[in-house]
Amino acid sequence: MKTFSKNDAIYIGKYAGDEIIKEIKSAKSSVKIVSPYLSGNYVKELIHLHKKGRKITLITSDNIAENKKYSDFSASDLVIKNETIDLTLEKKRKNGITYSIILLIISLFTLINSVIFSIFFNPSIIILFFSIISLIYYHALEIKRTEYTPIFRIKVFDSKSGEKPWSTELIHSKIYVIDNALAFLGSVNFTYSGFKTHYETMIKIQDIKAVLDISQEVEELYNSKDLRAKEIEEWI
Repeated sequence: MKTFSKNDAIYIGKYAGDEIIKEIKSAKSSVKIVSPYLSGNYVKELIHLHKKGRKITLITSDNIAENKKYSDFSASDLVIKNETIDLTLEKKRKNGITYSIILLIISLFTLINSVIFSIFFNPSIIILFFSIISLIYYHALEIKRTEYTPIFRIKVFDSKSGEKPWSTELIHSKIYVIDNALAFLGSVNFTYSGFKTHYETMIKIQDIKAVLDISQEVEELYNSKDLRAKEIEEWI
């Protein structure tokens, strides 16, 4: 079914989301999406748009789904991995190795002298043991720090972290804003089943004031403190 209400187009039934993906692919400047569920192949389309210079905002709930049966998409495709040296740990490692070697030399010296002065034998063995353990520890100390940066604006909210964490406070809205010029509201998730197989409802809004109001609502949701946003390490 398709009908109209002033500047709004209303889609009901299967393939109600066809218009959405067509408009997303044609985006000239920006795409904002709120959807609790995602399909990998559609997220890959956002990556493609990002590479073409489009500004992408994606808001979802709990996790970035991966289903290798239908797509080779991986959540790690959405981040840039950077390895840096922690200068504090590097200094700690360098000093630790230096002091351990000094301690090792002292223990060996006292151990040699224990042949003459037996009283040095037990302390030298203890010092030798701890110097070896210390040397191994500081040599193995990891000084690299891995940082992850999303390739575009992504917020994954934890639905169990609201005022009542024992309940589910799911970001359940489905919102699509393209180029701040048109918006879609309805029941269609950003998934294959939402676009292709489920009986869904979708309204296309082209009134510019309404579109900008919806776009601002997405911004407020993105910056919301009502739910905990998961760290990147949690959802990749």
